Amino acid sequence: MDAFINFTGKRRLPVITGAEAAECGLCCMTMVARYHGHDVDLNGLRQRFSLSISGASLRSLMGFADALGFGTRALRVDLEALPEVKAPAILHWDLNHFVVLKKTTRKGIIIHDPAYGARTLSWKDASRHFTGVVLELSPSAEFSKVKAEKPTRLRSLWSKLDGFWTSMVQVLLLSIALQIAVFAAPFYLQLTVDQAIQTTDRDLLTVLAVGFGALLLIQVALTALRSWALMAIGQLMGYQMTGNLVRHLLRLPVSYFEKRHVGDILSRLQSVGPIRDAITAGVITSVIDGVMAIIAAIILFIYSPLLAFIVLGGLVLTVVLTFVLYPFQRERTAEQIIASAKEQTHLVESVRAATTIKLMGREGEREAAWRNHFADVTNTGFSIGKYQIGMTAVQSLLTGLILILVVYLAARMILAGDGFSVGMLFAFMSYRQTLSDRVLALINQVIAFRYLTLHLERVGDIVHAEREVTSDTSGTLFEPDGAIELKNISFSYGASDRNVLENVSLTINAGECVALTGTSGGGKTTLLKLLLGLYQPNEGDIYLDGKRATPEMWRAWRDHVGVVAQDDQLLSGSLADNIAFFDPDLDMARVQEAAALARIHEDILQMPMQYLSLVGDMGSALSGGQRQRVLLARALYRRPRLLFLDEGTANLDPKTEAEIADLIQSLNITRVVVAHRPALIQRADTVYSIGRGSISSVSKENLPQLVSTYAAEHNIVT
Repeated sequence: MDAFINFTGKRRLPVITGAEAAECGLCCMTMVARYHGHDVDLNGLRQRFSLSISGASLRSLMGFADALGFGTRALRVDLEALPEVKAPAILHWDLNHFVVLKKTTRKGIIIHDPAYGARTLSWKDASRHFTGVVLELSPSAEFSKVKAEKPTRLRSLWSKLDGFWTSMVQVLLLSIALQIAVFAAPFYLQLTVDQAIQTTDRDLLTVLAVGFGALLLIQVALTALRSWALMAIGQLMGYQMTGNLVRHLLRLPVSYFEKRHVGDILSRLQSVGPIRDAITAGVITSVIDGVMAIIAAIILFIYSPLLAFIVLGGLVLTVVLTFVLYPFQRERTAEQIIASAKEQTHLVESVRAATTIKLMGREGEREAAWRNHFADVTNTGFSIGKYQIGMTAVQSLLTGLILILVVYLAARMILAGDGFSVGMLFAFMSYRQTLSDRVLALINQVIAFRYLTLHLERVGDIVHAEREVTSDTSGTLFEPDGAIELKNISFSYGASDRNVLENVSLTINAGECVALTGTSGGGKTTLLKLLLGLYQPNEGDIYLDGKRATPEMWRAWRDHVGVVAQDDQLLSGSLADNIAFFDPDLDMARVQEAAALARIHEDILQMPMQYLSLVGDMGSALSGGQRQRVLLARALYRRPRLLFLDEGTANLDPKTEAEIADLIQSLNITRVVVAHRPALIQRADTVYSIGRGSISSVSKENLPQLVSTYAAEHNIVT
């Protein structure tokens, strides 16, 4: 784990946790590479060795290692032979996972797990996970050390925060004024004891009480103003930082979301909170605490150098102890963040799949699985709590011993008449408390800043992801006719995966209706996403209206496209909102026109709230067929130049499907439909069959045979 200073100069094995659902192999490769001085960035490796949702195999890891300049040796060893393996090495774990072996001990092994962080397992526990496969890596002659990529910087999130510096200056000035009032307070005790009481001067006592009472009122007012200013800055920064992050998130490519869990993405957004707190209260507080600690120490030395040295000695012991134990707390905190993300992901998935869980009768199993995840969160929180209790106890013990020693020596100085008065003792103890509080607060804030790396790494997964190249004004610069041409397109989901599409060429003329059919998993949906610019081909080119497609053109292209995809979602809102997709200038006549074309208008009129009926992604009163027609109405509301349907009529009855097919056939736009059922295939101008990475045209002569074969296989009456 991170340390403040690496005194030994030894290479340290970092902990890298994955953001994508199946990138444990890539994380392990990053950890080993960094250990050997090749400080690669995980995001850079993602772009260099792209992985699909199926993850990496041992063979692909060996290929990645070779590209990085490592020599590899794949071994099959017994658990007892692990001490002979050259660490760090990659272990195959649980038949579907990879971890890094850091070292072996007499009692077990220490691993860095991309899913959970650093872990210590007994030999018995390790035997339940280790499959016996090891990948040793050692730098080859081609290996070269590289400098680390720049980590996620705070300015990546707050470079455009309006009014930030003005507000921070205001808080700083209020804090300085507040500290002046705080430092003046101990003089009240000293003057009262040494002057008013010693001389029995009641008038002086009254003046001191009134004067310092007024100072107290000023201090309270300054504290309230400072708290108000910090609250305002915190709210402003939280809003703008989260807004900047969500803005970037929503402009990331589809592939980013396909490789991550919803709960994990949400937990990364929650890391904005600690970052915001560190920037607002943390920065100002640290500066003020540091300055005030120095001033308090100087004042203590003015009172008594001996007593000041004793106080500083106790504080130094506390600081050293805190820094020594910091790596343990950081490790537990990292584990808690990861465990919390897993728990949230599991809970979100369970809520979304509530109907499926009930139909399968698996409520108990899902609850038990969630409890296991939540137990991990609770256990790591318990470990952190034990550490904090221990630290507090040690700090209290040190503070108490120092206090006793200081009072004892000060009392002896007073009794000896060394010029140290009772009033000075009161003031000294007050300043001692101020110094102790400031130093401890500064230490805690430094630790909090160190923890920021954990949150910045999690937020960095979003910040460093490359967004789609788009232009907000591109839609006005490109009006498509609807012609599409693919030339020698090849596409795979990962660098080590086979091509889903291999050297595919296809021409779709403007205004043509094209049907894509074939076996499930043959690449039809993938081809559709390529035609929409959601995926980019590994090889080959796509031409839109005769122009080679560029990243800037795809946003404009989609502005003129209507789509009904297999995984389309209805969002929380009314039917009218969903059909218009929350158009701020919603045209109700246009909504009803689109609904009528999609054959859903009459169904909506039968509902009590009609177009104001509420729906959402978690459920509604709509049947599967009605939902599909609402989605078709949403596509038609855009009055698109091109229409893409991916099994867009699969949930419709034959009569309604035929009506929708007739509608699609009558539209004077380019239409591309993925279909297996006869209704759409028979009405298409051109039919292509896709399978095993290739595409072939289905002739008119073979079309009846294709339709009848499919109808027979699925008991459909044609």
